[in-house]
Amino acid sequence: MDRELIASIEKMYRCRVIRLRPKRTVWLCDTNRGNWVIKGYDNFNQAAWVTHLSHTLHQRGFRDVVRYILTIQNVPVFKWKDYYMTAMERIPGREGSYFNKADILHSLTKLAEFHLHSMFIPGGPPPEEGVPLLVKWEDRYRSFLHIHGQIQNSENRQSRLAQLIQSGAPAILKEAEYVLGVARRSLLTGEYTASLYQQHIAHKDLASHNFLLSGKRSFLIDLDTAAYDTPLVDIIQLISRALVLQGWGLSIFTEAIEAYRSVRPLSDTQVALIFLLLRFPDNFMREVTGVFEKRKNFQASRVEQYLAIIMKNWQRRERFFAGYEHFLYA
Repeated sequence: MDRELIASIEKMYRCRVIRLRPKRTVWLCDTNRGNWVIKGYDNFNQAAWVTHLSHTLHQRGFRDVVRYILTIQNVPVFKWKDYYMTAMERIPGREGSYFNKADILHSLTKLAEFHLHSMFIPGGPPPEEGVPLLVKWEDRYRSFLHIHGQIQNSENRQSRLAQLIQSGAPAILKEAEYVLGVARRSLLTGEYTASLYQQHIAHKDLASHNFLLSGKRSFLIDLDTAAYDTPLVDIIQLISRALVLQGWGLSIFTEAIEAYRSVRPLSDTQVALIFLLLRFPDNFMREVTGVFEKRKNFQASRVEQYLAIIMKNWQRRERFFAGYEHFLYA
């Protein structure tokens, strides 16, 4: 256990630390006042923002989200070495799973609740230039194209991962180019602009493990990436990843949309836009760029397995999009 950190925690929270152990990017901290999660930030503004967002959501009645503990100075952040530290109440429960349809639907309803409460929140990170989702996808497309070119031009014997990328690249690039072309002319820009006027906060890096499920309750955790954006980006990200591991079943899409709509309205035009943007092959590209750019948590063996699942179900994916011919974009 880190004695200096323990001493700081005990001083700032007037508690006794029973146990402190690292887990990924946080510390799990058991104290005589309860069980907490300790997290540090390099930047004070980031720590101030996530704690402000959590406090605002709780004040508005959305309590199924992380809650920060105040220090003896009645603030949620304290300085330790070069870090700005926070303490969150540890939420019991298991992480959601894309393999469990009930988890997916439960997560969509919780996401809708979050979006209901996350409008008109000032003080967030400055808006990005351009439409963030388009900018991200265009960058990812260029990175993937570069990696694909490197593999093609390499004289070394190809690994199984490289072979999967090579075989999948023509279909992936074709889909990406089509969706980017249509998305630039779509209503996405208008949705993003409206979200800025409404100071609407989206999570922006959503995955099943961002939801903790405990009995009939579920909680949304990890607000580090939350910023101004259209809520559609969260819906797209969550459903997109679910579709891959649910074999592109048509019912997954319709049930997911209805689960969200049971809490927060979506227009038919917004649903059509979601459907269009789901077609961008982001999952394949994200995994490839992640492992080749050596980003944290991207392991070649896991990426290889995931890419194999995507390509195995490619025909199901094609049938999925062919099944919704009434979503037409010129």
